[in-house]
Amino acid sequence: MVNKVLVTVRASFEYGIRQDIRDYLFFFDRNVNVRATEFRGVLIIEVSKDPKHVAQLLINAPIPENILTSIVPIIYEGNYSTINDLVSSVRDHVSGDCRAYIVKCRLRGSSIGNDNCENAVIGLLRVLGFRAMYRGGASDCAVVIEGLGNWFGIYVGPRSFVRV
Repeated sequence: MVNKVLVTVRASFEYGIRQDIRDYLFFFDRNVNVRATEFRGVLIIEVSKDPKHVAQLLINAPIPENILTSIVPIIYEGNYSTINDLVSSVRDHVSGDCRAYIVKCRLRGSSIGNDNCENAVIGLLRVLGFRAMYRGGASDCAVVIEGLGNWFGIYVGPRSFVRV
């Protein structure tokens, strides 16, 4: 299985930063592949290592935050056609180890709006008894859903493994 980390970079920096990321991660994972997507500024990193470990490496990499703007390890991926597909996937990965969640959705090329996605996930988390908030605030965990067309990848877990 190929593990993935989705990163966003400043527009027009895709080519140069792809090589920088690959060179940096090559020391930790010789099977690293960094590929561009059809969406400007969005890269997918494919690795054989744990995506959370790779995300942590990138968060601490000597690449400025204004160039490498977000880092999301993908713990589950699939295809979706409705918001219920996304919410069901999140429900399966929510952990009692967390008290509060920050929620962020970026559904590029989707008919489902980011706000609708965030509202649905926050509603689910609150029904399950968690504190949930939009994008900011004090939380120990995060739910991040990244969408590219009808593909989605989610991260649910400690906030220390993501930069959003």
